Amino acid sequence: MEVLPADKEQRQRWSPQSYLCPPYDPEIIAVDDTQHRPVPRGFDELKEIRKGEEDCSQEFFDDPDLTINDHIIPISERYLTAISLSLRQPSDAKKARPGILFFHGGGRVMGNVFTGLNSLTEAVKRLDAIVISINYPLSPDYPGMDVVEDCYKSLAWLSQHLDVFRINPRQFMISGVSAGAGLAAGTVLIARDRKGPQVCAQLLMCPMLDDRCNTLSCLQFENGRGFYTTWDRYAWSCILGCEAGQDGVSPYVAPARATDLSGLPIAYIDAASGEPFRDEDIAYATKLWECGVQAHLHIWGGGCHGFDLFYKSQLGRQACATRTKWLIEFLQSQR
Repeated sequence: MEVLPADKEQRQRWSPQSYLCPPYDPEIIAVDDTQHRPVPRGFDELKEIRKGEEDCSQEFFDDPDLTINDHIIPISERYLTAISLSLRQPSDAKKARPGILFFHGGGRVMGNVFTGLNSLTEAVKRLDAIVISINYPLSPDYPGMDVVEDCYKSLAWLSQHLDVFRINPRQFMISGVSAGAGLAAGTVLIARDRKGPQVCAQLLMCPMLDDRCNTLSCLQFENGRGFYTTWDRYAWSCILGCEAGQDGVSPYVAPARATDLSGLPIAYIDAASGEPFRDEDIAYATKLWECGVQAHLHIWGGGCHGFDLFYKSQLGRQACATRTKWLIEFLQSQR
């Protein structure tokens, strides 16, 4: 699959205008932006970035309240790997519990099962929930639709093994961070259209939904903090090649392309005012409402992409607390 250079894309699609931007929160500005990195100049450089990614798994292994198990998910002619995150000493080892199928962040071009998983640890502890995080294949190694199909197959497999994981079917939901949230949204679209497994909710954290990269927020944050528009465009070129931004892209791959979102589960969507995904996430929530689906939308003023996961700030703590409160209250209501 051809990966288009970001500078070529920029010349083709963007005019050299400057845009006023909403300011970042002072606490976020004061922290070094370790998430900001140059766009790779080729696939070999992307592979080097993957190798150099910070290992964020240790915080989970060091937590005395949590246990992590490895799993193999047999799908088609190959296998996916996954990890499950749950309480080390559950209060009732026989009682059915909430279950969350999780897709990690990383632009669909990097990341691992632990990337963004810290967004769910508090819910695991307070609900005795279990999170199954999928190690889905990355692009451009695998084309966009192939990845979404694997994510759907992981949903189908897990839905057939809920009893193995002691998951209450009424409390089984799907979630993701950034690119993983886009995969979660695409997965529930496929499940609806194929009359496949149902989930009670979709928790979409700063979802990456639109390959066209043409919203106002994309224009504003061409070179913002964290994951910025140049990276967004590069990631979509890895996912879709020359088809990125063109007509005919599947809404399963880029859910912002969907024209009918009716019949989907309730959604919680949050994003920051200072990130490229802001406006596509607002538009997605609006389309859900238009199609009769309930959605809870939170746009956090002053945040950047991943501000609640990678920055220690009062704003990040507030966003995490609000999301966790909704998640706990909703799942408790589904017992």
